[in-house]
Amino acid sequence: MPRASWDAHAHVIGDPARFPLWPGRSYTPRPAPLEAYLSMLDRHGLARGVLVQPSVYGFDNACLLDALDRSDGRLVGVVVPPPDARPRDLEGMHRRGARGVRCNLVQPGGLPPEVAIGWQPALAALGWHVEVQARLDHLTELSAFVARFGVPVVIDHMGGPQPGRSDPARPAFRRLLELVRDGACFVKISAPYRLSAEPPPWLDVVPLARALVAANPRACLWGSDWPHVGTASPVVSDDLMRALEAWCPDAGGKEVVTADAARALFEGRVG
Repeated sequence: MPRASWDAHAHVIGDPARFPLWPGRSYTPRPAPLEAYLSMLDRHGLARGVLVQPSVYGFDNACLLDALDRSDGRLVGVVVPPPDARPRDLEGMHRRGARGVRCNLVQPGGLPPEVAIGWQPALAALGWHVEVQARLDHLTELSAFVARFGVPVVIDHMGGPQPGRSDPARPAFRRLLELVRDGACFVKISAPYRLSAEPPPWLDVVPLARALVAANPRACLWGSDWPHVGTASPVVSDDLMRALEAWCPDAGGKEVVTADAARALFEGRVG
């Protein structure tokens, strides 16, 4: 029987009357309710999902936690606690389904890495990880940066290359490939439309995605990035599924990146 597949990166956006957006946000998304996300999962045969706190909510995780409460255990979350959060605050989020924290170095108002590093004892005790959204071109000492967190680290969106600059031979991505190959970090193969200079099926992203999967499929997580916030043109989920097929032409590799790697990370099986 095929193993249950995961979408390891998505967002929900609630009614702004109930869940106000952060005034310092860099974009204003349309509402994207939990019910629509679950419907997308069902349509593509995805059993589980991971909700990631979007930058538009700042340190207010109420919308994400509300969605986890209503997901009947189908979803887990990656939160952005306020910098003054205490271990008991993280424990309370854990009980509601949170399994990691996010440091966003691309959008304004993100959690500083130093804060997450300071939480290391609590994160390790909970079995949490740190997710990092960054432009790897700006992180020359990637190995040392990852090692400082002391818990599993996930690099968002293939390391965030600028559109048309996702050649795996470039120094930033050679460094990422080495870490992935060694099992020193996870990486999300996701959001090709943010990384490509082409229309779907975003063929210029294929070499990097395939190189990451070839390096170590058990360190790769696939994510839809639903509902594709902050994009100029609509994104069709069918195109994303076709891109996944191109990235993982081998059925076994596809099953690893959509099932095994996510289970290891989000169900606490990282050894």
